Amino acid sequence: MPPSLASLPLAGLALVVFACFAGLTAVSAALGFALERALPERRVFDLPLFPGQLRFELLGNAVFLAVATVTVTLALRLGVVRFGYGGALAGALTFGVMVPGFQVFYWLLHRAMHHRALVRIHRWHHRSQVTTPLTGQSMSVFEALGWMLGYVGLPCLLSQFAPISFWGWAGYLAFNVFGNIVGHANVEPTARQAATRGATWFANPFVFHALHHARWTGHYGFQGAMMDRLLGTEWSDWPALYEQIASGRSLTSLKARGDDQG
Repeated sequence: MPPSLASLPLAGLALVVFACFAGLTAVSAALGFALERALPERRVFDLPLFPGQLRFELLGNAVFLAVATVTVTLALRLGVVRFGYGGALAGALTFGVMVPGFQVFYWLLHRAMHHRALVRIHRWHHRSQVTTPLTGQSMSVFEALGWMLGYVGLPCLLSQFAPISFWGWAGYLAFNVFGNIVGHANVEPTARQAATRGATWFANPFVFHALHHARWTGHYGFQGAMMDRLLGTEWSDWPALYEQIASGRSLTSLKARGDDQG
């Protein structure tokens, strides 16, 4: 951890952590809403939000930011993550391990939250069937704590085998926050060249996760289709729906399937 952070009092460290999370959230949400305004012809669902949805999601984001601030601040102060050499190679290696590691972790967490015993902690997030950039971090306290297992617990575990880079970890957190927020925008900006089966092992079109909110089941992964494809939870009709949206025909029903006109 940089000496400038290590020397801060607890309240000062918490303020820096909060400013980073809140600032990145605000910038990412602004970009997500800008994409929705810039590409109205590529809207995923041409359906209204539920009454008061944006206020509801702002509250959920406040919950997430509070949990993230407390968790990351305590992790830094208590030294639960072992940091080592801070060079570019170490940063790239840390980032390169954390990103796919989170894909595995999040699929397992998300799938578990759809189990009858845990689904109540996930209902807040699923209140939004038509998503907005604010949907990404709109969740209950308990779901936010689950995310912290990936944000802090996973790095803590990996650092027990070898020290990780602070900046690689910070980059991993920023990448996740940005992707989660922008990726919930109700728009499909993905170019056709990036919506192929090969490309989606690593990064999905936006409609991929939008279908999870509409259908409740399937597409449990984060960012890429890897885990859903390997574990049989990928919907087979998403490419047809992507093509429909990319052609300028938004979906007009949450029950839309790839063999109809939405």
